[in-house]
Amino acid sequence: MASKRRRQSSGDSTSSSTTSSPPSELLPSKKAAGGQRVKAEVAVTATTTDTTSATVTAAGGAKKTTTTGNPARRTSSAPKITNGDVGKLIRTAEALAALNTKRSEKEIWSDVVPFVRRTADSDFDPSRMYKFITWNVAGLRGLLKKNASALRAFMEAEQPDILCLQETKLNVDEAEANAALGVVDGYSFVDHPCAFKRGYSGTRTYMKNSTTVKRLHARCTRGFALPSEPQADAAAGSPVLVEGAGDEEGRVLTTFLSPDPGSGSSSSRIALVNTYVANSGMGLTRLPYRIQSFDPNMREYLHRLDTWATENAAVPSAAATGGDSSPHGFIWAGDLNVAERDYDRYYAGTFKSMQECSGFAPEERMSFRETMQRTNSVDVFRQLYPQAGPVYSFWSQRINGRPRNLGWRLDYFVVSSRLASYVVDCFPMPTVMGSDHCPFQMWMRHP
Repeated sequence: MASKRRRQSSGDSTSSSTTSSPPSELLPSKKAAGGQRVKAEVAVTATTTDTTSATVTAAGGAKKTTTTGNPARRTSSAPKITNGDVGKLIRTAEALAALNTKRSEKEIWSDVVPFVRRTADSDFDPSRMYKFITWNVAGLRGLLKKNASALRAFMEAEQPDILCLQETKLNVDEAEANAALGVVDGYSFVDHPCAFKRGYSGTRTYMKNSTTVKRLHARCTRGFALPSEPQADAAAGSPVLVEGAGDEEGRVLTTFLSPDPGSGSSSSRIALVNTYVANSGMGLTRLPYRIQSFDPNMREYLHRLDTWATENAAVPSAAATGGDSSPHGFIWAGDLNVAERDYDRYYAGTFKSMQECSGFAPEERMSFRETMQRTNSVDVFRQLYPQAGPVYSFWSQRINGRPRNLGWRLDYFVVSSRLASYVVDCFPMPTVMGSDHCPFQMWMRHP
């Protein structure tokens, strides 16, 4: 979710606190059945005039608020996150019909089966598989303040090839401090902080150096951008960074993966999109922006990424791939701020009132399904575990949701359908603490 589905002037999950909870969330009526130092040589191959282009990483701190004469009211000099020039949302007949649908808790959970993971940790084989992890940390500086070794210990234990973080809350004007924040031996990282508001939003992607040296060539873009030079060279293990426009809130950070020359790998092309989807906010105040601006832009971007992957993936011989075509497409990972299935969140109040919460509004769920349909992609977890539940990745601290497992599944891996057969497993990591979200992990066999 957003690091805050809490009370927020912006309507996103941000706020100075590190908890997130669905706005206007209801109390439950019953029990409901996560390198090396950032490389200074990371190249900027294209520049823009805005401040984001000058930095590769950035750091965070929320704006302090000042109290007026009325102690019940607080004002802030921080910019307000709004819907921009997007107009009011007019609910469609389909959305209104969904709102008026009545479903009981018993109906929703009647066909749900307990989650039983299909693999054991010992089944992971780094010689044949890649490991991807996504985690909304609800403030990277806050996470490390609580436990300075939390991230390092997590990564040393899990050894992900790529780790995607959301809601880092880092600032564009603190690049030097950010470059020293969350350093993990053997990894490089790239940040995409929010350029519009301090201590808000933001994404970071870690890449294991041994992976990017031995097998994959990595290039990164911020925002809705494609790499400007598909064949651009970079130092071994050092990602090339291309600046992109259209994402001042730091929500989209893409890593383009292709075989490193001389690695002997197949000619696959994969775009890994680390995304922190905009939260519709308290009272769904930002739903118009999400549905009419962010989601359509994301949909169009994923389509462009799929086209890039297809056009740049050479077709290898059947002998070289064991009969498989060269895998190519996108992996869309992150806090996507939507509970797609009725059982992807706990039951509270009535089904209608549940749909007035951000992340479960009919428009959000229909938009997410439309994105998957139009981009020919699949929700990996639900493909593997279509009826498993309850399976959650976010628990509101406001209602003390984690001890009672009153949660939401908001964190996803969505992949191009042609990549789905390469997925080995996808599962949450609910025992990992430090945020109101837990990490989600996906294994994918090497092409």
